[in-house]
Amino acid sequence: MQRTPLFLAAAILLTCISITQAQPTLPLVDEVEFAPLREQCLRVLKALEARKAPLPAEVEKELRDLLRDGGKDKEAAEKIQRLLDARCLCGVTINPESRVKATRGPLTAELIRDRPTLVLIKVHNDAGVTAGLAIEGPQIRIDGKPAEGRWLDATVASEAPLSKRLSGQKLDYVIVRLTGHEEGKREATLRFDVGQGTQDLGFRAEVPILFTVRNK
Repeated sequence: MQRTPLFLAAAILLTCISITQAQPTLPLVDEVEFAPLREQCLRVLKALEARKAPLPAEVEKELRDLLRDGGKDKEAAEKIQRLLDARCLCGVTINPESRVKATRGPLTAELIRDRPTLVLIKVHNDAGVTAGLAIEGPQIRIDGKPAEGRWLDATVASEAPLSKRLSGQKLDYVIVRLTGHEEGKREATLRFDVGQGTQDLGFRAEVPILFTVRNK
C-alpha cells in the first residue's frame, strides 16, 4: 500500500513527540559510596532551600531520614536515587572514555515565563571527571543575551554551597536553572558536555524536550 504524504507527516509528528516525552525512571547507579552521596545531597538540599525552591515536604523528610539513618548499604543509596531521580529533567552518563550521553528524565517540562525554575540533572560518572557540566543548544541563549530562536536560559547553579565542578564520584546531582522567555509549547534541545571532545558520537549527548511555558 502506497503511503500518502499526509500519512508520512503524521508518522514524523508522532516520532517527534515520542523523543520529547519524559521517561518513567532513570537507571540506578550501582556501587555508590554512601558518605559522598550524603554530603552531596545535603548541599543540594541547602542550595534548593536558599533559592526558595525546596523539594516537596514529604520527599524532603524521607530523604533526610535516609541521610541520617540510611547507613552505608546499597539499599539506602538506591532509595535516595529513586527520590531524587523523580526531580530530574535529564540523566547524563559519562563513560570511561569521558564520552557524554544524555537521556530524558521523569520530571515534567513545565516553566513559567521569565521566572527561573530549578531542576536536577543526574550524572552517572564512570570516568571520574571533575570538570564542570556544560549545557548548550540552538534554543539556549548565550550569556543570557536575546537572539532569534533562542528563547531559553539554561545555566548550571554553582553558587555556594555548590561547586562548578563535578565531584569525581560515580554519582552527582546537578542543579540547573531554566528560564523560558516565550509562552506556549516550545521545544529546546539540551546538549551536554564536560569539556572539548567529550560529546558522544551520533549526537547522543543531545536531548530534545518539549516544554510548556505558562504565563503564570
